[in-house]
Amino acid sequence: MKRGRVAMRVLFFLSTILYCIGIAAVGCTAERYITAFVQYTHTHSTIRTQTIAPPRSTLSKSEINNIISPSSTTEELPELYSVDVRYDRRSPLKYDAASGRYLDNSMIQTSSADTNSYHGRTFIQKFGHSLHRNFVPEGVTPSYYKFMRWRILQRFINANVHVIGTQSLLMGLRGIQRSGAVSAVSGAAVKGGAALGAVAATNWVLKDTLGKFVRMVWASKMGRKFDPDAKRWRYRASFIYALGNGLEVSTYLHPQYFLPLAMLANSCKQMSMLTSSATRNALYNSFKGDGVVNVNTANGSGDNNGTAIRRSGSVENIGDITAKGEAQIAVVDLLGIASGICLSRAVGVSVNNVFSVWVILQVMEIFCMYHEMQSIVYSTLNFERMYTVLREMKFIDYNVSIDSADVVKPPKTKKEQLVSNVPTPEDIAEQEKIFMPPDHLARRAIAFGSPGRTALDPDELKMLVNDAFRGEKYFIVVGKDEKNTRGLSARVRQWRRMRRAGISVEKGVSLDYYLDPQEQCYIVLHESANNLDILKSALALVIFRRKLVALDATMRQQKTSVDDPPPPFRTRDCQEILRETRIEASKVFPHLLRELTKKGWRPPLRSLLGRVSARADWKIQLVREKKHHPAS
Repeated sequence: MKRGRVAMRVLFFLSTILYCIGIAAVGCTAERYITAFVQYTHTHSTIRTQTIAPPRSTLSKSEINNIISPSSTTEELPELYSVDVRYDRRSPLKYDAASGRYLDNSMIQTSSADTNSYHGRTFIQKFGHSLHRNFVPEGVTPSYYKFMRWRILQRFINANVHVIGTQSLLMGLRGIQRSGAVSAVSGAAVKGGAALGAVAATNWVLKDTLGKFVRMVWASKMGRKFDPDAKRWRYRASFIYALGNGLEVSTYLHPQYFLPLAMLANSCKQMSMLTSSATRNALYNSFKGDGVVNVNTANGSGDNNGTAIRRSGSVENIGDITAKGEAQIAVVDLLGIASGICLSRAVGVSVNNVFSVWVILQVMEIFCMYHEMQSIVYSTLNFERMYTVLREMKFIDYNVSIDSADVVKPPKTKKEQLVSNVPTPEDIAEQEKIFMPPDHLARRAIAFGSPGRTALDPDELKMLVNDAFRGEKYFIVVGKDEKNTRGLSARVRQWRRMRRAGISVEKGVSLDYYLDPQEQCYIVLHESANNLDILKSALALVIFRRKLVALDATMRQQKTSVDDPPPPFRTRDCQEILRETRIEASKVFPHLLRELTKKGWRPPLRSLLGRVSARADWKIQLVREKKHHPAS
């Protein structure tokens, strides 16, 4: 009998999971049925034609019916579609001679069989529209639906884990009485059930004390890092939350350490919840539509097939996205708590069973969270995405002297275009790291710095400000980093780079001989530089790094022995390359802005490039204009 009850509880838990997965797919149910219905009706409908008739007021109804007939084929009617902006769907309209109006194909009943199928589709559409209206926000990007499905499943599992953790805390409190901790804490005056209640209340309150303090410190230290890197920090927060759940479960294993374990668990959860709430708006902003509608005609004809039509700019619906997201979470949490209660009763109080269930559920939650974050597509640039775009794009050779590995031949039939192969936001989302830090060269702290990070004499500074980067709000300094010591991570990174290049380290040779030339240059920003200046300086840095790599390879080929290594680069050694870099960056930059807009990236002024605090101030010189003397 007992086994039958356990089996029924497990069956109820599994059925609840399946039901939640079905709810997770609700967001796209309406869209799928609507699309299939439009394609079916449009494929099986015939395009009616008619002659140009006099105004309706001069003709009777019978005359109109005679004119609008399949036999009159002198001129084809223009296609007309009904557009529902709210649900972002289009359906073809067809003229109905009986009513004298243009009606949706689904409303024209041609046969009894079509009538039955019409009623079935109408019920499905109404049900899907009702769920869509109550739980899905309007004006969101396509990536929102994938995000929503994974988040619903993740929240369902999280609710089950929360029930398991709370159960472990309560059993840990009960274990205090069995371990004899009551008499040690409450003294001889309080005994029995009163002692257990006093200890439970005291420990339950004290465990929140450290959590609130840690939450305050975490907010003050990490607040600035959340906006430009929301995806990575949100995913990392899930591991911190998993650690907190694990510590809660461990209170059942070691009840004598209930207070320190519970305090640490609550601290981890407070850090995770603060990170989740701080990054929520940054994640939701990626789902705001830009007023772009994808138009796909069912018959594949027309000029709008597969194109995008821009309606009215950005859709400000962050409140709707947040409210509907909270509604989804409320429903799923209720289902998850009910499922967790059934699961806890089925598992029982066995330590091995509780720990095993927690491990399985926690792995499933981390897996769902990974796909949830991976489904987010940002159209706003942060520094990592910006550098990846600049690194992946190709330059078209219109007398732009960049090394040939990254240059393609110009097209003969197109207008002048200096950049190509610019990745889309979807391409960058597939490459973006979610947990690990960015690549070393793509880090903001490596690309930007202060003038004192490397050796720089007054003559070099004068050349940079008054000549090479005259009129710009940035300049590039070349030299070895003298301010920051190269630690173990830098040496490991250098060894890995040499191993990939097939370079063997000679005995007695300093590792500075194998220093990556791309790490020997960085940007110094003016204090008034904005996001456009940051984007332009990053473009110049990418161009200069490619040139510096080519120069380093040429110098190494000229050296015959490692006993005579090339000296580290200095700014004075790269004057001509710096001038070429500035000219090419200024020429490519307007074309880059146009390509970014075409690929779906938002304007750089709205980018989240982070805070570059290490800047400098100098008098920006005006660009010299070339004087044209009239011929005598």
